Amino acid sequence: MTPPLKAVLWDLDGTLIDSETYWIRTELDIASEHGAAWGEADGLAAVGQPLSHTAEMMIARGVRSTVADLTTELLERMRELVRTRGVPYRPGVTELMSGLRDAGVLQGLVTMSFGGYVDAVVAGTSGTFGVVQTGDTVARGKPDPEIYLRAVSSLGVEVRHCLAIEDSPSGVGAILAAGVTPVAVPFMVDIPHDDRLVFLPSLEGIGVDTLDVIHREWQRGGPRAGR
Repeated sequence: MTPPLKAVLWDLDGTLIDSETYWIRTELDIASEHGAAWGEADGLAAVGQPLSHTAEMMIARGVRSTVADLTTELLERMRELVRTRGVPYRPGVTELMSGLRDAGVLQGLVTMSFGGYVDAVVAGTSGTFGVVQTGDTVARGKPDPEIYLRAVSSLGVEVRHCLAIEDSPSGVGAILAAGVTPVAVPFMVDIPHDDRLVFLPSLEGIGVDTLDVIHREWQRGGPRAGR
């Protein structure tokens, strides 16, 4: 029997919310204050990477800081942007989260971000997430599957009952390695074509029934719905 969909795991930046513009603005502001050579293309190259990697890249370009201090500063500035400008949800996300909650499908947030920034986002989701797995809880970041496998374990479900949604190459690499049903919704960076992925142009108009069909077909190795 095809395993039913019991849990949906959400990436945060670029998938749940349109925060990549916040990240790039924050990185550009810090780089400018230090006279560092950092542009929008560098910010795009950092999408989906561990924060420590982004900090290392910025320091190599001339930001005068330590990895730990720069990571803290990035997160604090992101928290302040969320606090003052709000949570910019991606199209269709709030409707889909609500539908999953009403259908009794578990939900988890799986992100390489952490700290007050993530707390500020989660605060407005009214207990939607049964687990919030953040980048500071794992030894290896995406595309390693560790962060997803930890989230699945925390929810108390099996991998074969889970679907995950990502927007970056490192993110889809992590969910493919974890073995959950992989849904890719590209946003600010391209995701190379891969027959193992289910590509959706947007989550707008996507409901629980659609995700369940995608999940069941992927788990039984059939045609990739939504591509």
